[in-house]
Order: sequence, then C-alpha cells, then structure tokens
Amino acid sequence: MLGFIQSAALHSMVCQAILVLICLVCYGCGGLSGSKFVFDDTVAIVKNKDVNSLPTNWTAIFTHDFWGASLLSSDSHKSFRPLTTLMFHCEYAMLGLSAAHMKFLNLLLHCVNTLLMWRLVRSLYVTEINMERWAIISSALFAGHPIHTEAVSGVVGRADLMFGMIHLLCLLLTVANTGKGNPQSVGLILLLTAVGMLFKESAVTIPMSCVLLDYFQNGYYLLTLKDQCQLLRVRTGYLVYIVGTVGLLTARLWWQDFESPSFKEVDNPIAHNEHILTRGLSQQFLLVMNIWLMLCPHWLCYDWALGCVKLVTSIWDLRLQGVIGFYSILLVALMNFRRLPGMMLALGLMIIPFLPASGIIRVGFVIAERTLYVPSIGFCLLSIYGFLHWYEGSAGKRFYRMGLRILLMLLFTVMMLRTRQRVHDWLNEDHLFKSALHVCPDNAKVHYNIARLATDTGNNTKAFQHYHRAIDLYPSYESALMNLGNLYREHGQLTTAEEYIRQALLAYPAFPAAWMNLGIVQSAQKKYDQALVSYEKALKYRANFAVCYYNMGNLYLEQKRFAEALHHWQHSVAISPRQPKAWANILTMLDNRGLQEDALRLSDQALAHLPDESSILFIRANVLGKLKHYIEAERIYKRVIELDPRNMLYHTNLGVLYHRWDKSQEAIDAYQTAISLNAAKAMTARENLGKLLKRLEREAQVTQR
Repeated sequence: MLGFIQSAALHSMVCQAILVLICLVCYGCGGLSGSKFVFDDTVAIVKNKDVNSLPTNWTAIFTHDFWGASLLSSDSHKSFRPLTTLMFHCEYAMLGLSAAHMKFLNLLLHCVNTLLMWRLVRSLYVTEINMERWAIISSALFAGHPIHTEAVSGVVGRADLMFGMIHLLCLLLTVANTGKGNPQSVGLILLLTAVGMLFKESAVTIPMSCVLLDYFQNGYYLLTLKDQCQLLRVRTGYLVYIVGTVGLLTARLWWQDFESPSFKEVDNPIAHNEHILTRGLSQQFLLVMNIWLMLCPHWLCYDWALGCVKLVTSIWDLRLQGVIGFYSILLVALMNFRRLPGMMLALGLMIIPFLPASGIIRVGFVIAERTLYVPSIGFCLLSIYGFLHWYEGSAGKRFYRMGLRILLMLLFTVMMLRTRQRVHDWLNEDHLFKSALHVCPDNAKVHYNIARLATDTGNNTKAFQHYHRAIDLYPSYESALMNLGNLYREHGQLTTAEEYIRQALLAYPAFPAAWMNLGIVQSAQKKYDQALVSYEKALKYRANFAVCYYNMGNLYLEQKRFAEALHHWQHSVAISPRQPKAWANILTMLDNRGLQEDALRLSDQALAHLPDESSILFIRANVLGKLKHYIEAERIYKRVIELDPRNMLYHTNLGVLYHRWDKSQEAIDAYQTAISLNAAKAMTARENLGKLLKRLEREAQVTQR
C-alpha cells in the first residue's frame, strides 16, 4: 500500500514537472530576453499614470478604466480592472517599469494555471475515458498552445491569466463540494467571482461554469427531463448563483453609471454595420473563426480589426458552411449528451467563458486572441477527449494506436514550435507588426502601426508609404490622416499637412487631437487667429487637454504675448505635471526675464514629477551658474552629461561654467569635447575656447615679463 502511494506521488510529481517544462520551453529559454512593452502594453502600462506614478493613487485606480481614463468619461472603454492595474503598479513600485519581469510573472501564472487545469481534470468524474491520460495530455496542450501567446507574452494579458486562475480555482472548489450541498462553497465562489471581475469583467461567467460542472459531476444529466426540472427547483445553490451573478453584474454597471462604451468603426466594423443580417451572419462566422484559430493556430494576428475578416453579407456566402458545421456538431452533442457527458462538459467550458466576447454585447474588437485563454481550457479538454475516445476505442489495433501516438507527438511538436515563433514575434513591436502584415496585408490598422513605429524610429520614407496604404484601405481612418498630416508638417509641407488634417476632421469632427494639430500647422503658417480658433475647438471636445494648452502658450510666445504664454504653460503643467517641454519653456522664460529665484523654485516642482528629465536639469544648472552657485551647477551639468553624453550643448555650457569659475583647464577640456562631438554647430564652444586660449597666452606673456 505504501509503495502504491509513493508510486502515485512520484507519478504526480513527474506529470507536474513535464507540464512546467513545456511552459518554460515555450515561453522561457530566451523568450524574455530583450522583451519590450508592445501594442496595448504602451497605453495600459507605460503611459498609464495609475500604474507608473508614486505615491499610489487609490482613488484613480478604482475610478479609472484599464487604460487610465475616467470610467465615467465618454472616451472610456468601460474596461474596469482595478486589481490588474494595481498588480502592475505594485510591480512598478518594487521593480521598476520593465517588460521582462512583468512577462516573467505572466509566465509563472501560466504555469500555475496549467497545473490547476491538470488537477481539475484528474478530479473530474468521467467514466468513458482514462482520466489520467485526459488530464496530462489536455493540460500539456493547454501549456503549449500558440493561441495563448498574446495572453502570456503581452503584459496586458495579465487580466486573462488572473481570470483563468480564479476560474479554475472555482471549478476545483465546485468539484471538491460535489454532493455535499455546502452553502459556504457557493458564497466563496461568488466572492471569488467578484474578485475575478476586478481583474477582468468576463469573470462574471464563473458561476455559470460552476453550475454546469456541478450538473454533470452530480449525474443530474442521467435523470429524465421532468426530474431534472423538479431538482432544479429545489437546488437552491443554483438560484443563489443566478441571483448573485445578476447582483454582481448590476453593481458593475452601477459603478460605471450604467453607461455603455462607445467604440469607433475602426475598432469593430462588424458591430457598426447598419444591416442586421450582415451583423448577425458576420458574428456567427466570427464564432467559427475563433474556434478555427484554436484548432489551427497558423494565422495569428495581434489585431483583427480592419480588412482581416470580410463581412458576411449574404446567406449564400460559402464561409457559412463552417457555421453550419459547428452548429451541426453542437446539435449532435446535445442529442448524445447522456452518452458523452465529458464532451458536453468540455463544450460548455469552452462556450460559457467566451460569451462576453461573442457579440451579445458590443465590444471594441473583431477577434482578440487573449480572450480565448480561458475558453481554450474547454477546447483542450474537448480535443483530447475526442482523441482518447478514438484511441481507446481501437483496443487491440497495436499499429493503429502507435500511429495515433506518433500523430499526437507530431501535433505537440508543431504546436510548441509555433508558440516559440509567436513568442519571438511578441518580443518587440517591429517583429509583431511585421508578422501581422503576413496574416492581414489589407488590415489598415497594421499599416498604421507600422507607420507610427517607423516615425518613432526616424524612418520617414517607410512611414509615408504605410500611412498612405492605410488610408487607401480605409479612407476615413482619422488617426492615419492626422498622423500623415503631422509627418508632412515636420517636412515643411504645411499646405499638404493642413489638407490631410482637415480630412481627418471631416471623418471625425469631434477629434480634439486633430483640431490641436491643425492649430499647430496654422500657427506655423502665421495664421494666428485661425490657429487660436482651432485650439479652442480642441478644448471644446477635451476640456483638460494639457498638450493643447502648451501649444497655445507657444502661439502666444510667437506673438510676443509673454504673460499669456506663461499662463497657458502653467495651466498645462497644472493639468499634467509630466510635460518636460512645458516646464522647460516656463523655466526659460523666467530665466530670460531675470527671475532666477522663481526659476529655481519651479524647477524643484518640475523635478519632483520628472526627476531625470535632462532639459529641466540643464536649465536649472544654467540658472545656478548665473547665480554663482558653481559647485551645485557643476554637479547637475555632470548628471545631465551622464544622461546624454553626446549632447554638444551640455559640454559647451559646462565649459562656460568653468570659464566663469576660473577653472581654465577644465573649461578647455569641456569646450574641446563639445567641438569633437559636433564641430559644425559648436560655434560658441569654438569662440569661447579661442578667447580663453588668447587670454591664457596673454597672461603667460605677462608672467614671463
């Protein structure tokens, strides 16, 4: 007996080790080195002040959406996930803003979820197949399935990973209380559901999954329909689940003031289509597309919005054959659910968690692969259930079963290799956007993101090419039109820039950023009155538009209206203190007006929000030098040079400081460094060096006499 227990324990440890190893092979082993924040990570983490601001703003975390906007704002997507945001914030506070350690935690959570799934399947009561095989093989498929790459390698997939963990814990709790009728377990599951909804809204489906699992584990499916109806009436736990779910959903909607999110057509063209038939047929096709991506994860893309999935406009569209096939299988399964309860359970666990993303409510995406993380639990169970039903039904056919085992191993090899490939794609945005171009070459958003990245890296030729391609594919793409206009503005083609920005405003008149950029172009054209009108329009659509106030300050500066310029810059940093250009303009103006003490005081405020901003440190050092606080000025100059060692101006001004301080050799060294960095532009350094050398030469001659 003891030997059997030891053997079972060893078997259990080996199975768990294999599952963790699969996770590490797929997502570790170089899959984290050099990783960066990509796509949605930038908005939800890098640019989200709720995540990367200290001290912790608890009010903001619990009143803002996942992307950092107020939950009651008309611009909010209403994705309320405060515990996920809080996790990101805690990681930032303890370890800094690093994609590698955040992705590593995602990997650990995926390992935990894989082990939880294995434990869950082992604890199920299904008699028609071998449970140990079902547990290890389905969990191994879950561990290495390529569809999970977005959830694990994209940091924002944390919400889905936490939803998956709580979902599995609730299912394990349901199995542990099968036949006991423990009301405490029902209350605990509803509590965990409430916690899960603070990680991701889809957790509201957890009680439905628990009811399904309890229904099959207790064998209620074997009763007649009449007996089942009578049983459901006395089964108070199910009623509590229903009431609790409705209560949680109501509380969630109340928190967002019962307002619905508004999405643009560019996010989900299907949901915005005016024809009911087209919307219905296209949505049904999307259901099959999601299943196909789990079945054959060859075509994977980070964004399926524009051009990836063509609308289904007719019932004669051949793509609907897949829809008919899916519902036929579902119908056959329903007709045989007493004979194959494991298959029905797996189907239910695949369908129920997917309901919030299935189109029954309007969502801001066409297909989002990370939303398939939890439904894939049911898919993996269903796939391996079918395989084992086939495998165990061929007892006595040795070569046939060997062939099935070889095919299974080949499947796992292909899946793991594909996952490794996708992990490489998710390392940085360049790889990610290029991979999407192979899958969806007619996706306007893919071209837009490639152009945006090319602009950031200075490849303007590539940026022009892909912005134009995005607009060709989707002529009303307001963000692409505006960014293309900005690119033309940076190249001095102001008339063309104004034309494209006006096209963006025709596509979306309430576009505050476009109104602001139109004002910038008009200001560059010296059309100051028109620029002011454009800025005011931008503020009409977004009242606390800090960058717009900054640009209005620049407009007043060009008109020599210094007091108004200073007022608008101060208003800008009051709204958003993390604006280095606005702070730099304020400090420069105070310095030029001889208000050095005020400049020092405000620079302290600026550095409290931007402690490593070189432009603010540089101005502070200049002011300290003028006030003859040479030691402090020298320390700050050396600090900014550490931040940007190849900045010629920093070395020049350090030389000026030494020059004033009568540290001649240090001044000569600083001037010579500035000249070596940029000889063409280091005119001040060259002139000052010449003057200093002549002065030293005269002093040497006087000394010799």
